[in-house]
Amino acid sequence: MKPLVAIGAAFLDIVVRCSSPDLSGYGKELNETRFLTKDQFLCVKKQMKNPLIIPGGSAANATAIFAKLGGKAFFGTTIGTDIEGKIWTESLQKLGVDTNPYVCTSEPTGGCLVFVHPDGQRSMRSYPGTEKVAENNLHSIPITNESIVFLEGYGLKGRDKAAVYVKALERAKDEGAYIVLNASDPVCVKEQRQLFRSLIENTADLIIMNEEEACELVQGTLEDCIEFIKSIKKCAVITLGPTGAIAIFGGNVWHCTTRDVKVIDTLGAGDGFAGGFLYGLACGWSLPECLKLGNYIAAEIVSRIGGRVEENLTHIVAQKKYQQLLAIQLEHA
Repeated sequence: MKPLVAIGAAFLDIVVRCSSPDLSGYGKELNETRFLTKDQFLCVKKQMKNPLIIPGGSAANATAIFAKLGGKAFFGTTIGTDIEGKIWTESLQKLGVDTNPYVCTSEPTGGCLVFVHPDGQRSMRSYPGTEKVAENNLHSIPITNESIVFLEGYGLKGRDKAAVYVKALERAKDEGAYIVLNASDPVCVKEQRQLFRSLIENTADLIIMNEEEACELVQGTLEDCIEFIKSIKKCAVITLGPTGAIAIFGGNVWHCTTRDVKVIDTLGAGDGFAGGFLYGLACGWSLPECLKLGNYIAAEIVSRIGGRVEENLTHIVAQKKYQQLLAIQLEHA
């Protein structure tokens, strides 16, 4: 089984119930995120009494799933000197993920301050913190020709930060690693469309994206994106929400259904899919089998609160529960 080497942001949700008078000013812009300056972030965070700290980050959530399934992984990132950085690191280490984060003394660990109102709605105040630091201890990341290197698209948002991530990908390519790029967000693709296209055509072996990101990449339709992937002779996976996901490779197109579950929270569904898909890839499975596991795990995520799961997931693979899903070849070159 191949090891996963993930590179991404250390990011945490810092959650408190918005009932005390000193936090009453955060009752506006319900269910929306507003961005703060560093000083504002640190000031507001200090006012939060006994917050619940939830480790996250897109690539980190996917890596957590990969490890829960039984995979071996390393995570490269940057943290601050604060307690949040320590909590984030320990959250992955407890899963057996090897990580030796670069410690930045000038920025706090990135986070989103989440104020939960009595009716369940939220107000969010975010600051990227170390996520925006264009300085990483890249030489300590153990990339070999046996590695699957996984990069989140958020790393390509911003010129300075993107330069570091591109450097990591260039090293991965030189080492002969298998490179997977996760689009992460339509805004990331829109802002760095040419860079995404260049990396897909010349560097990455596989890109994972949702339908909106796929359409943004080609500034067209899903069908346009499928034809683009075929034309450059690369591999792509496109998630389609409740209707499953498709994989494109070598002119072939497969579609896999998803499970019918009660949707509680869609946060982290794409990360869960990526973690499951990457596990299958690391095991050497076929693309349809990888699609099945990715879709099965995504359904696990949306049927509960939060982007991670507490329990071990190895039974899903051992009992082949993902085999209940149907994968059909739509096109054959």
